[in-house]
Parts: sequence; C-alpha cells; structure tokens
Amino acid sequence: MTRFALLVLLGVALNGCLLTVNSDGRVLDSSWDEGDVNRLEVGNTDTQWVRTTFGDPTTRLSYADGTEIWKYRNRSEKDTEVGLFLVFSVDLEQERIETLSIEFDQGVVSNYWIEEDQF
Repeated sequence: MTRFALLVLLGVALNGCLLTVNSDGRVLDSSWDEGDVNRLEVGNTDTQWVRTTFGDPTTRLSYADGTEIWKYRNRSEKDTEVGLFLVFSVDLEQERIETLSIEFDQGVVSNYWIEEDQF
C-alpha cells in the first residue's frame, strides 16, 4: 500500500514537469496604439489631428444631425500550445479584434471608446 501511495505521489510531482505551455502572439493589422488614444481630448482634438495620427478610418459613419463616427481596427492573433510530454499536444488559436470608435461633433471629438471581439 505504501508503495502505491509513493508511486501516486511521484506521478503527481512529475506531472507538473511534464505539462508544457507555449504561447506566441503577433499583430496582424494595427492602425492605432494606446499612447495615441490617450492623447485624444474630448472637446479639443479635431478631425485633422485624428487623420494625421491614425490615418484614414476603416469605417466612417455620418448622421443627419452632423455627427460622424470614425472607426479604426487592430487585429492580433495568439497561438497557445499545450502538451503533455510525448502523450498529446493541443494547439489553440485566438484572434482578437479591437475597434476604436471616435465620435465627432462639428469636427471636434465628442466621445471615443474601444470595443473588443475575440474569436
């Protein structure tokens, strides 16, 4: 009985050593970064600064009241490989899309937000 318990303890102790996790992330498409977003000022930043900093928007929405919403997208991918030494290996891929939406009223930023989707 003690021999069996010793084998179980040894198996549990070695199990942590046999499990491997490898993660790799990469940017697929990027049109903005956090530093530039932090420089947006509601009521002060205008369309010219936004276009110079972020470029042309991916999507542009115009409304009857004169407001506009410009959207910019960032796409990234993360690969994670989980394996049990010489027994099995699982590769997980996750795509992440972040959309920065900037709302303008009379050519000045009136609001902005970031939405995140994961697939």
